[in-house]
Amino acid sequence: LPRYACQFIEMCLMVTADHGPAVSGAHNTIVCARAGKDLISSLTSGLLTIGDRFGGALDAAAKQFSKAFDSGMLPMEFVNKMKKDGKLIMGIGHR
Repeated sequence: LPRYACQFIEMCLMVTADHGPAVSGAHNTIVCARAGKDLISSLTSGLLTIGDRFGGALDAAAKQFSKAFDSGMLPMEFVNKMKKDGKLIMGIGHR
């Protein structure tokens, strides 16, 4: 296979391994497309799935990381504090 094809296959495997084969956004896009909807409608159906539980954790993570940085905390201090307080670090794992 050409190099670009191998890289694409590797990327697909990594995304699937990280998120599973039926991530809500991708699943909704595929179902919508298979139902005969146009490209924009299909993509929009997947994008509208983004929320706090899927794809939206990045915003909360950025706020947590910025707050820790502004407080002068080192990364390990931040992790230890979150663990001690029993709080989740957004963007790592799933709820």
